[in-house]
Amino acid sequence: MRVLSSIKLLLSGILILALFQLNAQVGQRIEFPVGGKDLESFTIPIGNQGVIILNQLGKQEFSIQKFSTNLQQVWYTSGTIDNGLDYVNHSFDGKSLNLLFSRFKSNSYQVIRVNIVKGTFEKFQIYSVDRMEISNFKALNESLFIAGIVNNQPVILFTNLKERKTRILPSVVKGQAEIQSMDLDSIQQQINVTYSVGNRAKNYQLVIKSFDEDGVQIGQIVMDPNEEFAMMNAKSTQLNDSLQVIVGTYGHKTTIGSSKGPSSQGIYFNSYLDGELIQSKFHSFTKFSNFFNFLTPKQKEKQEKKIKNKESKGEDLRLDYRLLIHEIIKKGDHYIVVAEAFYPDYKYNNFGPYGSMMGLGGFYSPWTMMYNPYRWGYGYYGLYSPYSSYYSPWGYRGFNSYGSQQQFDGWVYTHAVIVELDEKGDLLWDHCIAMKDLKEPKLIQKIKTSLQGDEIVLSFNIDNQIITKKIGNQGRSETESIQNISTDNDADKIRRSSKSELNYWFGPYYLANGYQTISNEEGRRSVYYLNKIEIQK
Repeated sequence: MRVLSSIKLLLSGILILALFQLNAQVGQRIEFPVGGKDLESFTIPIGNQGVIILNQLGKQEFSIQKFSTNLQQVWYTSGTIDNGLDYVNHSFDGKSLNLLFSRFKSNSYQVIRVNIVKGTFEKFQIYSVDRMEISNFKALNESLFIAGIVNNQPVILFTNLKERKTRILPSVVKGQAEIQSMDLDSIQQQINVTYSVGNRAKNYQLVIKSFDEDGVQIGQIVMDPNEEFAMMNAKSTQLNDSLQVIVGTYGHKTTIGSSKGPSSQGIYFNSYLDGELIQSKFHSFTKFSNFFNFLTPKQKEKQEKKIKNKESKGEDLRLDYRLLIHEIIKKGDHYIVVAEAFYPDYKYNNFGPYGSMMGLGGFYSPWTMMYNPYRWGYGYYGLYSPYSSYYSPWGYRGFNSYGSQQQFDGWVYTHAVIVELDEKGDLLWDHCIAMKDLKEPKLIQKIKTSLQGDEIVLSFNIDNQIITKKIGNQGRSETESIQNISTDNDADKIRRSSKSELNYWFGPYYLANGYQTISNEEGRRSVYYLNKIEIQK
């Protein structure tokens, strides 16, 4: 059996290698043949160092290829993992690429640490807490941080790869807590973990803890609610050893513990010097000039009337949005903040919580053992921790709270807001782009952002099209371009697309990838594609 497995892996590698060599001269697109359901491919951009393609073949085999920025193959390697493990996620710190494999609710993890220059890898076996549900994974130099929950309690596993030792980081968060996000700060060489603590307004806090590569806590920021509002999420940037800036959304603290879960009213800005708050600003979305531009003219007019009526009474219209806050982008002394508004969608049926007995209906239900939530990347619902009420489709209610007829049916994106804040956190301008109720099965950052001179470039894909918006002139100008994700053959017709994804790569370049079924006079083929896309100036 081991010989047959090796032969299968070798033949698969030869087939993929031959196809890539055939396409390498084009430099704009490469394709994987998809011959069966056992082949899964993942694209991992590594900036101007190139791009990594991971293929999980069957239950144990995998292959890894590196391609240059011209999409020419640099190296190829392959190996095996323990039977039944699935790719969960990756972490790239600029030097090494770490691939995490695990089994749902398992105490066994394998990490493949890839040397992206040489094309070699090391395999690390990690055993720890049983029945842990993973939500986050980051690597910093020789250290790994794996976050999740065990018995409804947040847990962070810390592994030192040099010593091959794993321990649980001590939890110093009191009360019921959720790990909301985990971010890598490669400049300051630290991991920032955001916790939401408490499920009632009276005991709620948003806490950011920073850890160094030894797993030692080196900083902590605690944000308590004021009389009316609470901070709902956060992104942090460390400007130097002393100065730290945190941006996120805030909302009415009465939504904490509510059946629908917490929601947002606006954006806040906090700056800290040696851990002490020195600046704090709140900007309600009702004060933005363009926040409601995604609505139809009649809807926008109606909303503006509501805002004015409340203002005449000395009040602010209450809003209940949920937004994904992107990483803070530094622009000189100013800060660019991008956030995407989303909401969960549901469907109803009479066949139990997962559709019919043989089908899942909708996108899927993560609670059925028929579906492994790690199969297409980690987490039940996407990049953001599904165990945080802010990013859960069920809020504080818990799964299936409306009975067996309600089924989660994906995330809907309504619009994105872009703002520029000055060094004191004052709002300089805002802009809004409509996302046309785009729907995704998992909660991810659909919009990819980059700076080109004085312009902010925002791109996202819808099926086989890439929509790019360029924002300039202090948010007052917007230009739009639409590019098709095409093949290298004009005679090709794309019959079907699925799992389309767009990632920022480097400079003006993006990477589009996904699955396509294509036909022409020579026949039909199914592929996993990778397109290099240049956003023209």
